[in-house]
Amino acid sequence: MLPVAKKLDFKDVPTVDLAGGLAADGPRRAQVAAEIAEAAGRVGFFYVSNHGIPEAEVAAIYRASEDFHNLPTAAKMEVSLTKNNHAQGYLHGMTKGTGANLAENLQEAFQIRRPLAEDDPGLLAGKPLHGRIPWPPAMPGLRPRMMRFYDLVDGLGYELLSLFELALGLSPDALRAFFAKDMNSLRLLHYPPQKPDEPGVHLGARAHTDTNAFTILAQDDNGGLEIRNRDGDWIAVPPMPGTLVVNVGEVLKVWTDGVFPSVVHRVVNRSGRERYSIPFFMYPSYDAVIQPLLRNPDPANVAPENLHTSMPRDKPFVYGEFKSRSTARIMPGNVAVAP
Repeated sequence: MLPVAKKLDFKDVPTVDLAGGLAADGPRRAQVAAEIAEAAGRVGFFYVSNHGIPEAEVAAIYRASEDFHNLPTAAKMEVSLTKNNHAQGYLHGMTKGTGANLAENLQEAFQIRRPLAEDDPGLLAGKPLHGRIPWPPAMPGLRPRMMRFYDLVDGLGYELLSLFELALGLSPDALRAFFAKDMNSLRLLHYPPQKPDEPGVHLGARAHTDTNAFTILAQDDNGGLEIRNRDGDWIAVPPMPGTLVVNVGEVLKVWTDGVFPSVVHRVVNRSGRERYSIPFFMYPSYDAVIQPLLRNPDPANVAPENLHTSMPRDKPFVYGEFKSRSTARIMPGNVAVAP
C-alpha cells in the first residue's frame, strides 16, 4: 500500500506574511525576519503570502510546464540531461544515478539555470560546465516563458536571503557573498497519479532533503507534498491559495549549525490527477566553501542527518564537490564527479 500521511491542519506548517517585510528597513521587516526564524527553526518549512509574484505569472508557468510535459516523449528526450555534463534539460521518469540502494522517482522534469556568458563558465567539481541550456526545438516559446518566471522568483529568493541574514543576526550580505556566481535553478516537475493499492516502492519523489540553501516552491491544487516531523510522522503540506512554500536546504542547515533543520520530505500523488509543481533552488557558487557561520546553542536538538542528501557540519567542504557527488547518485547523465 502507498504510505499514509498524518492529516493535520495546514497551520501545522506556519505561514509568514511578507507584506511590508520586503522593504529595505523598518520594524515590520524585523518582525517578518523573526517569524521566519521561528518557522525555519521549529519546522524547516513555511508558507509565504504576499510574496510579490502575481498569481497570473504562477498560472502561466504551470501552463508552460503542462505544455512541455505534453510533448511527445521523443521531443523531450531530444533535450535529455544525459547528453550534457551540467544536469540541465529533460529528466525522464523512473531514473536514478549511481545510488544502488535508492528507488527510482516517478517524476519527470525539465530544469535550467540562468544561461552563462561564454567567458563565464559555471563550475562543477572544479571543472567547467560546458554547453548552453538545451531548449527543446519542439517548443520554441519555452525559453521566454521560463526565463520570465525565473527572474521573478530569483528576485524573491535574494529578498528572502536577506531576511535570513536578519533572522540570524548576520551582517548584510553575509550570505549573499556565497552567491557570487548565479547557479540558481528552476525546475518544471510532473508527477503521474499513483493508485492506492500500489506497493509504495516508487514515489513521486523519494524521501530526501534539498542540497541547496533553500527552495521556493509553487505547487498545484492536487497536493502530495509531505514532510517528516521529529516523531517520525509524515505531515501533509497542502496547497494554500496565494502562497509559495519555502524550505530550508542542507546548506542553510550547515550555516546555522543545525539551528535551522533541513527537513526530510517526499511527494506521493494520491489525487488521481496529473500533478505539477515548480521548485526554484537557491544554490551557492560551486566553489563556495561551506561551514557553520554560527554555533548551535543546543547541539543535542538537531534533526536527523543520516540521509543520502545530508551535508556534514563537522568540517568545511567545497559546495560543488559535494553537489557533483550527490547529483551523480540521484540523476543519470555525464555529470563530472569530484575525486
